[in-house]
Amino acid sequence: MKILHILLLLFATSLSVLVKAADSEVATQEITLNVASTALLAISGPPVVLQMNGAAEAGDAVSEAVEDQNTRLRITSLVTGSETRSISAKISESPIGTRLLVSLLEPNESFVNRTEMGVLKGEQELGINDVTLIDQIGTCWSGKQDGDGYVIKYKYEAIEGATVLRGGSITITYTIFEASPE
Repeated sequence: MKILHILLLLFATSLSVLVKAADSEVATQEITLNVASTALLAISGPPVVLQMNGAAEAGDAVSEAVEDQNTRLRITSLVTGSETRSISAKISESPIGTRLLVSLLEPNESFVNRTEMGVLKGEQELGINDVTLIDQIGTCWSGKQDGDGYVIKYKYEAIEGATVLRGGSITITYTIFEASPE
């Protein structure tokens, strides 16, 4: 019986050593870290009304252009790796005898990661096909207060030599998309 007790004691002691051997002073755990890509746009500001006026007196010239830069294009862009984004715009239908030009201007000081805000393309004529307004956008965001975001500058002008100028209501669609690698 003593021998059985000694064998059981040795077995229990060796078992506790084996169990303890699985634990150590250092433990590791593998963790997967993901970054969810984000691309969001929003327009802020008052409604835009661009109106070319007729002459005040006979013989005066008809106004040829009118501008507005009271609205802002807000952005949140989180990119992963080396990808970049672009922003394009298009209009629902082309105006008759006139054209609508748009440009994005630099945002205010609230813009975060200004070095990643992209390359502004300057004034572009809008049509029914997308036209790129800015490219090479990285991780950045504009803020949500009044005046935050890219300044949207609209210029509505008569086409030289047009005999009929017709206004109307149009919709402008802005799109943020992943840029194709060059």
